[in-house]
Amino acid sequence: MAIETHKMMKPIAVAVGETVAFLAVHLPPSAEVLEVGCGEGDVALELQARGHHVSGLDSDQEVVARARRRGAPVVHATWPEFEGGPFDAVAFTRSLHHIGPLDRAVVKAREALRPHGTLLVEDFAFDEADEATIAWFVGVLRRPATRALIDPSQSEFISELVASDDSAEVWHRHHNHELHNVPTMMRSITKHFNIRESLSVPYLYRYLVPILPDTPEAAALVRGIFEDETQHAGALIGRRVVGSLR
Repeated sequence: MAIETHKMMKPIAVAVGETVAFLAVHLPPSAEVLEVGCGEGDVALELQARGHHVSGLDSDQEVVARARRRGAPVVHATWPEFEGGPFDAVAFTRSLHHIGPLDRAVVKAREALRPHGTLLVEDFAFDEADEATIAWFVGVLRRPATRALIDPSQSEFISELVASDDSAEVWHRHHNHELHNVPTMMRSITKHFNIRESLSVPYLYRYLVPILPDTPEAAALVRGIFEDETQHAGALIGRRVVGSLR
């Protein structure tokens, strides 16, 4: 089932559509899914619309309240303290990099799964963005078509990237905090799961979504940048991992 046409008129739908497409292909029909770090419930709502039984959790109470107002099946909880299950799949949607302790978070996912369940991780290799990749992204941000639509004031990171003569320094400074990098996450995952799939995918386009208006023009811009990133960016820093129980 495709994302509804009217929803595709918003930039967020491009990013959500990519995530949902990744998750859905690894889910059995009517799967019971736990989404860790669900935010305002966009992915949970789309999976629910496809017939899956979704439980979303997020640690931000205000975000959870907004998700619930939209009808998203979301609870206010932290991971790995959450109790529930068992599930056919546990999905970390760009959340595992900041959850600690990391090994306990991964073990908890294993414990929450049914015997033939699946771990689904979507994250990003922030430390693998080389100078060529960062320069490509800054070039995208400085294109007239992009600058005409984005509101850099909504993101200190993007604002500094656009203005700086040393974009690599800005990139690394803004990502120089307590985040698990991909090798660290993979070491923990491989201790407790069999890796069925590991892919590098576009990610930079996601930085634009929060600083664009909810218009068809902005959605088309994000889709175009996604396609450009697939073909022309120096390194694809998005990561997707599929794991099964040992």
